[in-house]
Amino acid sequence: MSEIFNGAPESATTVGPIGTHQTTINPDNGKVVSTDGAARNINKATISEKLSKINPARTPLDTFLRNIKAGTTKSDKYEFYSIIARGVKCTLASGGAITLDGVTTLTLSPGGIHHLSKDGDLLIPSYNVTNGKAEKLNDGVASRPLVIHIVELNYVENTIKVVGVNGTATLDAETEMYRMASAKDQDAAISNDPLATPTKDFNFCQRNIVTVSENAFQSLQEKEVEYGLAEFKEQAFADFRYQAEVTSLFGASFAGVGGGEYFIDPITQKRKLHMRGLADFNIQGVELNAQTDADASINAMMQQMFAVNNGSEERLLLYGAGFATLLSNSKQWVEQLEANKTDVAWGVRWKMFESNFGVLRAIYAPALSLCGYGNAAFIIDPYNLRRVDQIKLHERKLDLQTAGIRNSKDVMLEESWTLEVTNPTTHGIVTFAA
Repeated sequence: MSEIFNGAPESATTVGPIGTHQTTINPDNGKVVSTDGAARNINKATISEKLSKINPARTPLDTFLRNIKAGTTKSDKYEFYSIIARGVKCTLASGGAITLDGVTTLTLSPGGIHHLSKDGDLLIPSYNVTNGKAEKLNDGVASRPLVIHIVELNYVENTIKVVGVNGTATLDAETEMYRMASAKDQDAAISNDPLATPTKDFNFCQRNIVTVSENAFQSLQEKEVEYGLAEFKEQAFADFRYQAEVTSLFGASFAGVGGGEYFIDPITQKRKLHMRGLADFNIQGVELNAQTDADASINAMMQQMFAVNNGSEERLLLYGAGFATLLSNSKQWVEQLEANKTDVAWGVRWKMFESNFGVLRAIYAPALSLCGYGNAAFIIDPYNLRRVDQIKLHERKLDLQTAGIRNSKDVMLEESWTLEVTNPTTHGIVTFAA
């Protein structure tokens, strides 16, 4: 098992190019004298010159998931709580007048009321208070922002009743307000319940199987190719890990065919479980423009990926070949790379990029380019992503000779697993327009 998982040892691989040879035989005794470079009965282009050793960086997300602490499940449908930080922002659906001596009813946009608390305060940084009157700013933030106090909450009508704390104002629709502490006596100033339970999420387990057949290898050997069984296994396992990588990113059916939970097998017409990949969890997205300043684009990306934060100051960035070109045009990115700022974690050597927003671990992910996502990158919060195993990766030897099926002893790798993606807003996908 270790031989397959870590790549074949040097002693088990062929030395020299895998090319086309002709064997010379001594007619007197029938023994092989030598082999030369003459052509033989196989198309050289069908087999690569030399299989590279299994490299963790070829499938960095799969390597990461296999090196972090994993959970377990016995069910095909795995359910988990997606615990996220309590929200802080709400938005006005319609305007209203704020006074210091009267109560005003404000209607909020959907989804913004459940993280508020009665007797709590709201901060409005887009309105600046001067001599007891708040005026809206065209840009920037207020030196003395308006603060209003919540008197009553109505979850059915999505309304709040408020009174001004430090000034009066006429608020416009779509004004953004931010939750503050509660204005209470010190004996009663305890934290309020958020009045919202964690969101329960789910995913399905996906089975990943590869079989290395000695029978197929024997057919290859009959053509006298210098291609060892260990390398044959490596080739199969490389594809095995590639499938796991793409499944983690896009789900069991590419880009979520069928809209999510199930999809129909067009051949058997059976409904099959569909594992959701990262892209299926409605993660945030940002688009950069390759024609603008590369440093400005990188800063915009960093701002976006750390805008929603659960306290983690670290992100992973897996990028395609086209996105790598965008990074190369950034002076600040290149300067840090020239300083050889790298670090090994979770079995992968990452390029380290430090910014005012947080620390970024980046690596090129070949699977993105192979899938047509070369101009994209995935942002991953390593502390809000977990692999959950139903059947742990194991090797099974299939003795088909003893079973009377055929003269072959096959090897099968099998696993069944899923992703647990908590706080999806801390993950993201970045694309750029060429």
